[in-house]
Amino acid sequence: MVKTIYLDFNYLYPVLKTLLVIALFIPFSFFGQEKLPAGKAGKNAFNLLLTAGVSPSQVHGDAYSGYNKLGGMGGIGIESIFSEKASMNLSFIFVQKGAQKNPKPDKGDLTAYYLNLNYLEFPLLVTYTQKKFLFDIGVSAAYLINYYEADQNMVFTGMYPFQKFDYSVKIGLGYNINKKWFVNFRTSNSFITTRPNRTKQAIYYNNILARTFNKGYYNNILEFTLGYRIKPTKKHD
Repeated sequence: MVKTIYLDFNYLYPVLKTLLVIALFIPFSFFGQEKLPAGKAGKNAFNLLLTAGVSPSQVHGDAYSGYNKLGGMGGIGIESIFSEKASMNLSFIFVQKGAQKNPKPDKGDLTAYYLNLNYLEFPLLVTYTQKKFLFDIGVSAAYLINYYEADQNMVFTGMYPFQKFDYSVKIGLGYNINKKWFVNFRTSNSFITTRPNRTKQAIYYNNILARTFNKGYYNNILEFTLGYRIKPTKKHD
């Protein structure tokens, strides 16, 4: 049965080993890069990114609406600097998605629903920097580690399995607080269903977008993150 849960880290432990391997591998690759020649610092350079934040989410296609499910997210990444305004980054992120509806007994509503999806996500983003503002867009692939689903009557995790992979489009706005610290706000939306509809509906939608994106469940999340940028020490011969 559903309990009022806001942050669910009960299923985090199986991914800790994977994140540990990634966390150990990336810094070695990062600090093992070639030394930049004098006069070329800041171009074709690599920075290490550490991020953490929250991920309010909802599921398009279920019977509920609103970003009521609060999850956590965090990870590590590599940023490639092409110029003062252009960069690209690839990250390895643990993120929680899902949906939540709490009962409202004072209004006679006893229905409840809770869905928590734990993903290991790999976003690839292109960023344009204008002064201190960051504008980014990209795509991501996420692997479903595990999930928990229940309503007011029972737990039905596993009864209606989710796809093991989630593919999303991300658009974001950020701000460089200083050379090391930055904040980001992004929207992330699945463009391939994460779970098909249980029953096929004989409904024809005139809108092509409705026909495309009403085939099942799709993750919609908002990402609020704080990041820390680690720049390598440049040594010149």
